[in-house]
Amino acid sequence: MRTFVTEYDLSRSPATIWGLSGYTHVNILVRNHGRPLDILRVAKNAASPALTELDLEREIDSRLGMSLPLRFGYDRLLPPITMEWPAISVIVCTRDRPYALRRCLGALSRLDYDSYEVVVIDNASRTAETLEVVRGTTFRYVCEERQGLDWARNRGVREARYDIVAFVDDDAKVDAGWLRGMARGFADPDAMAVTGLVLPAELMTRAQHIIEGYGNGMSKGFKPKRFAASDMSETDRIEVHRIGVGTNMAYRRIIFDKIGVFDTALDVGTPSGGAGDLDMFHRVLLAGGVIRYEPEALVWHQHRRNMEGLRRQLYLNGCGFGVFLIKRWSEADGRRGTIVRYAIGRWGRWLVGRLVLKRYRHGHNLPWRLMWAELRGALHAPWAYLATYRHDRRTREKFGIDGTGNDR
Repeated sequence: MRTFVTEYDLSRSPATIWGLSGYTHVNILVRNHGRPLDILRVAKNAASPALTELDLEREIDSRLGMSLPLRFGYDRLLPPITMEWPAISVIVCTRDRPYALRRCLGALSRLDYDSYEVVVIDNASRTAETLEVVRGTTFRYVCEERQGLDWARNRGVREARYDIVAFVDDDAKVDAGWLRGMARGFADPDAMAVTGLVLPAELMTRAQHIIEGYGNGMSKGFKPKRFAASDMSETDRIEVHRIGVGTNMAYRRIIFDKIGVFDTALDVGTPSGGAGDLDMFHRVLLAGGVIRYEPEALVWHQHRRNMEGLRRQLYLNGCGFGVFLIKRWSEADGRRGTIVRYAIGRWGRWLVGRLVLKRYRHGHNLPWRLMWAELRGALHAPWAYLATYRHDRRTREKFGIDGTGNDR
């Protein structure tokens, strides 16, 4: 199965979509005046070279329920921004992925935004290719020798010149309106962080289709959301993966002064394999900060193309979230019982829901080998937790840094 990924804006006249020979489906991001509304998935004959404007019009009206009068009135439903566009520092952390980085920086150079900078943090790449890619742009290059994504993120925070710091992964392409979406989130004066919509850049392989259909991929939906600890249950504050992903997030600098920066024992490049973003979301909420989710802050992510890469990703997802839960338990004092019950309930529901009910009642398409990879990662989490903080202490000793956990 191959899916063609494209876009259509309701403010424009419909047009035939060409180049579809060999594709069995079309994923259409439907927009209005640039703002994402929904995904329209259309099945087609693989031999047909196009989806006509009449077909597109019919699918939008029948599947999304959008008549022409509603299309042009939608823009008035969105609250206007009554603030000046803030200057934003964009941080791209990368290591030995020059081809992905070149694509990422190309998209950043085409942003529809006046006041921003881009800082590329080279996290101890083994060759000079990363430096060469950045030299071909107007962006700033900084090398961070301590390996680990959160070491790189923290270096980006220190290097940033502006009061809002946004992060995007090197395997993602930002939408032209990405920073406008981020600014819309920060129009809320209580917002200390903003996350955004993540959609697949391509759906060409079985692995990419699986991960996009598994819990809706990285997308958190097309409606803006506001998260505040006072409005959330204790379980909601643990399930911060529902807020967003580290591929697409931004913070006010002042929150780092209040709660510290990213935990360098977490995320890619450490034994934990992840959870640096989840840990930061949780800490922002506990400090009383609001997190906004804004679908207008859109990036296109390059999902892993092969099954082995997907298996590794799911393993790290299970391991990273398990480490995140153990860290919460270690800090919870009187609430440890709640976290233990949550962990047992989560993985219990996972076993019943994914291995039994979804597999047989709902046709869940996640192969057994991949389901086992995620569960195996969760079971490995206690050892990963011990190993990752031991690894972090050794890194700090090597570079002569005092303290544990946060780097500033």
